Amino acid sequence: MALYLFFDESGNLDFSENGSRWFCFGALTLRDPGPLTAEFARLRYEMLGQGLELDCFHAAEDRQAVRNQVFAALERVAGCGLDGGGFDFDVLVADKRLAPAELRDPFEFYARLGYVLVDSVLERFQHLDEPVVVVTDSLPLHRERKALAKAFRTAIRESVRGRPFCIVHHVSAAHAGLQAADYCTWAVQRNLRGDDRPYQRVRPWIRAEWEAFGRGT
Repeated sequence: MALYLFFDESGNLDFSENGSRWFCFGALTLRDPGPLTAEFARLRYEMLGQGLELDCFHAAEDRQAVRNQVFAALERVAGCGLDGGGFDFDVLVADKRLAPAELRDPFEFYARLGYVLVDSVLERFQHLDEPVVVVTDSLPLHRERKALAKAFRTAIRESVRGRPFCIVHHVSAAHAGLQAADYCTWAVQRNLRGDDRPYQRVRPWIRAEWEAFGRGT
């Protein structure tokens, strides 16, 4: 059995005054993506039967009525436990204003935060023969995507410490895990901006939440 880590980020890699203040890097961990995939497929077909056509779920773009149903679907799956098709969610939050100068390069920032998050998650999973599959949405920095993918892969290789692993970059519509990670990361970002209602929906299954640069860390 493999360990699947679905990554999503909220915020941008612009460190100017025009950029977002917060950057959230989230990881949804699954051992069996089947139940979540089936739950999201059932919900999409149910909505299609009601005349609502969605190729995937995206928290920032979905209507509130859709978000409510997606959160309810996530609640049904999350309680099953990792070995029963449920999931954990971990998130690393960075106030970009506190980022040291050497991390204000978008490549270094993204790769370093990715490494810290993966390393923290894998501390809970010590089965060295268990393959790790890392799935991300299409990476930011469109014109330099290949270079960013290489930097991210190099950082992840250090974290898995010799375990078999692979990294794939797919559109979010291809994986329910990516859509679920998007919803969780979006909820954390909304909480940082003063709206805690979505956060209260996802809080029960947040395994860990860290500040990247809080208190000098």
